[in-house]
Amino acid sequence: MNQTPDITPTTTALLVAPAAVLMFGVFVLPFLFLVVLSFWSQVPGSLSLDTSFTLTNYVRIFSDSYYLGGLWTTLWLSGFVTLICLLLALPLARWIVLHAGRAKGLLIGISILPLICGALLPTLGLVNLLSPLGFINGALKSMGLIQTSLPLLGNITGVSIGLVQAFLPLMVLPLINTVERIPHDYEKAAMSLGASPFVVWRRVLLPLMLPGIVAGSLLVFCAALTAFVTPQILGQGKVVTFASLAYQQAAMVLDWPFASALGIVMLLFLALAGLVGALISRRLARAS
Repeated sequence: MNQTPDITPTTTALLVAPAAVLMFGVFVLPFLFLVVLSFWSQVPGSLSLDTSFTLTNYVRIFSDSYYLGGLWTTLWLSGFVTLICLLLALPLARWIVLHAGRAKGLLIGISILPLICGALLPTLGLVNLLSPLGFINGALKSMGLIQTSLPLLGNITGVSIGLVQAFLPLMVLPLINTVERIPHDYEKAAMSLGASPFVVWRRVLLPLMLPGIVAGSLLVFCAALTAFVTPQILGQGKVVTFASLAYQQAAMVLDWPFASALGIVMLLFLALAGLVGALISRRLARAS
């Protein structure tokens, strides 16, 4: 009988070391430098850095109405996209689990296509659909419903459509996992007692789906909060988000300390969202 050789701590350390070194070199070290850089400042009129400790960059972010406006737009847009994704994903996930049958795997594969393709290709496809001469405006004009093209690019509407299309899979997949674990008998029992479909959803299904709703909402909110390609292309420079502000400061203004401070603020909001999600998940776990 073959015996499995013992794995010593030294062997484990040697196996983990390459990944640990890689993570430290490509993530931890740049992140630490980003934090330090955010407390430096740019010497006026040059590209030199003043390495003296200062809070000037953070004071500028939270005292300038332009950057506060970008932060507020990013936050409420992320919340709005999360809400729309939730409303679309709830019936879709339930339908896939209960009624898709053999097509379930195919539908799940199609639903995650936006994640596999990356942000650029689907966004460029949306430009063709939403442009003044695109498919949507052309179809509405041909049916006589509109006379002039609807403005679907360069505004919040276009950016929201793009973000929902990009991040809907992040909401659908956790919900599918949650719905699969809900016994279908619960719904039948509630309906046999006279509950309407609305009451079944509100009193039975939604409470049982809460873990998936929390996980999906957290994923979509964080992804929308840091999205850059989709708001940049569909917003056409007219929708100011926090990610686009950081890009402008880093790539155009070349004010790296201020761009680092913008990035740190965005990371703090990500951490705050993660903390809220963890607290809600812990409370749900205790209640179950």
